[in-house]
Amino acid sequence: MKQYYITIILTFLILTSTYGQTNKNSCDCPKTEYAETKADTTFHLSNGKSIVLCGYKNPKSNPITYSEFILSVCGQDTIIDFWGALLTCQLKVNKDTLFVYELQNLPIGKNFKYQETVWTTEKIYFCGQKNFRKHLVNRQIRKYTEKEIQTVLKTYETEKYGLNESKMVIANKLLIATISGNKKARQYFKEFKTKFGILDGAFAEEYSQLKAMLELWDKKE
Repeated sequence: MKQYYITIILTFLILTSTYGQTNKNSCDCPKTEYAETKADTTFHLSNGKSIVLCGYKNPKSNPITYSEFILSVCGQDTIIDFWGALLTCQLKVNKDTLFVYELQNLPIGKNFKYQETVWTTEKIYFCGQKNFRKHLVNRQIRKYTEKEIQTVLKTYETEKYGLNESKMVIANKLLIATISGNKKARQYFKEFKTKFGILDGAFAEEYSQLKAMLELWDKKE
């Protein structure tokens, strides 16, 4: 329960922070295959550096979120990186650092309700003229209780063959049960790709994303 409230507080602090400015000495992005060159948002750091964002702003989001975008240091002809269409991110400046928060909708709420939360935080900062990046997974994300884990395992064991949206919900729950420390959930998560049928299309894409999330979680920072 304590971890649950820590996650809520962390998300709240991010949502109430100061985000990029759109009308203050902005420059354009270099030409790439990923996005238009006209900057949507410029992030001004306390060290005098400016980072521009070119890409898609989600029009209904509040605070603002972005998908399928590039970041570039103002005045440079190369990009920092490209963030794809499957990602939803919030960005904010804290002094001399730009924070990129990757958001994921995960079943970590009460009664397994889906809740948008910070999955990873990337820090972009400078040492002299060179930019550096540090990528951290949110290890304060709420974990399942033992009772919740057993509910997930039983659901997996008793579900009938055949792929549908409800089966992908189980995959998401198995991910959370796995990062909560349950070995059987980890085994079931690995077996999921063939348990209910051959994954393809959107289901295969979603499972690949969940698998990548687990691999990131397992990495030592």
